Amino acid sequence: MRGTALTNVSDAQNVASLRTKGYAHSKLDLASDWELFAESWDNLRPDTYMADGGEYRVRRYSEFSVNGTTGAANLLPHVAYRQERDVNHLNGGIDRLYEPFESRVVDSDALARAFATSAAYLEAVRPGRTWKAQCFQNRIMSTPNEIGHPAPEGVHRDGVDFVLTLFVDRVGAQGGVSSVYTLRTRACWQKRSWRSPENTSSSTIRKLMHGVTGLSLEEGQEIGHRDVLIAMFTVVED
Repeated sequence: MRGTALTNVSDAQNVASLRTKGYAHSKLDLASDWELFAESWDNLRPDTYMADGGEYRVRRYSEFSVNGTTGAANLLPHVAYRQERDVNHLNGGIDRLYEPFESRVVDSDALARAFATSAAYLEAVRPGRTWKAQCFQNRIMSTPNEIGHPAPEGVHRDGVDFVLTLFVDRVGAQGGVSSVYTLRTRACWQKRSWRSPENTSSSTIRKLMHGVTGLSLEEGQEIGHRDVLIAMFTVVED
């Protein structure tokens, strides 16, 4: 994957928040190919590993190596995704092999900007590292017969060092409120609900937990969905 110039983190308050509280919220500059990037969510594949029997999630998965200093990212060989049950009590404990990102997503300016922005935050907090990014394109759907669950495992940690959640779109659905909790007391520190394509990112690190409420239909709609990109970063060189 091509590199991109490192995005400057100009908001000192966000960097300070990430260092002290483990959470930051920022907006990405719109990429020139954002519409094509967002349209790729229409070509995701059903998640056949849902232990709750749900049919509300479609996704793709790929892994990347991200240079924290430059923001450049390279696609890694395709592998199955795995979480252990102590991290994900619902779907953990098995290898889950998903379809990889399409080449138009891997090569997109939008994804490059997302990695560059993440790298800028990572560099501010833990400089000079190389990171493995485990990435999902997720669409959560809601129908008259099924509520969509963006976080079916409930309030949880992902077992990684840093998480980027990039909101892409929401159509015909309500709910999906994202919350961040302290690990020790589980006090809610931040809530946010994205209701339009704002090209917005948020980040948490290992000291926090997070969850998302269910997704239901807006009145008069027959189907709705919420699209996000999730990138989970683990340090490779420490």
